[in-house]
Amino acid sequence: MPGVLNLRDIAELTAADPRAPVPGRVFRSSQPFDWDRAATMDFLTAQGIQSIVDLRSHREAGMAPWQVAADAGIDLFAAPLDPSDANPASTMGLLTAEDLGNYYVGWLHSRPTVVVDALEPIVAGRTTLVHCAAGKDRTGVITAVILLVAGVADELIIKDYAHTTGALPEILPALAKLWMGDAPAGTGRLSMENPPVILTSPEGAMATFIKGLRREFGTVDAFLEGAGMDRRDLGRLRRTLSGQ
Repeated sequence: MPGVLNLRDIAELTAADPRAPVPGRVFRSSQPFDWDRAATMDFLTAQGIQSIVDLRSHREAGMAPWQVAADAGIDLFAAPLDPSDANPASTMGLLTAEDLGNYYVGWLHSRPTVVVDALEPIVAGRTTLVHCAAGKDRTGVITAVILLVAGVADELIIKDYAHTTGALPEILPALAKLWMGDAPAGTGRLSMENPPVILTSPEGAMATFIKGLRREFGTVDAFLEGAGMDRRDLGRLRRTLSGQ
């Protein structure tokens, strides 16, 4: 889809599990890149998007805003998840997939209410697009929480997260152009031979995140209730994901 990258229904790669969300409820993607008004409206209308959950920092959202969401009658939910304000320099010390997964677990401690906020339109039964900048880290965490609530098998949640790897050679130059004014020469086909772990989506990162969530909180239900989600809303979320 021109202008949005890494786009998929979260039911797509988890469909082998009978507890996977029903199709057409929750989508995940990157942020919009260089969209014109008509292309944006066409995309939102075609997918039937009713709500957009934007996990980016306020600074990032200002650089590539959703200009036509309100005109299309779409609710925009700001849920900035990363307390570092998505500063790439703060993540360069992450060396392994396990470091990256534990970095994600840290968000559950530092931004628990934001996780609950991000789920609000899905609880309400609205067709929702969840995204950050690349649609990898913050989007991966929220997607994992949703799929854990649904009861999807760990290996399929990990598969969905790692699927982003194939989109990164296109996403990263687009982000570089946005952040630096122009992508460095030769990044149109970015080499992924030895990238820093923050620019990857290894299976081990999501496996570590899931393990860490259970280690720190016991269950996803316990985490969400501890973060302020009403038990009735948790039930509504499950019913929405199951198509009831």
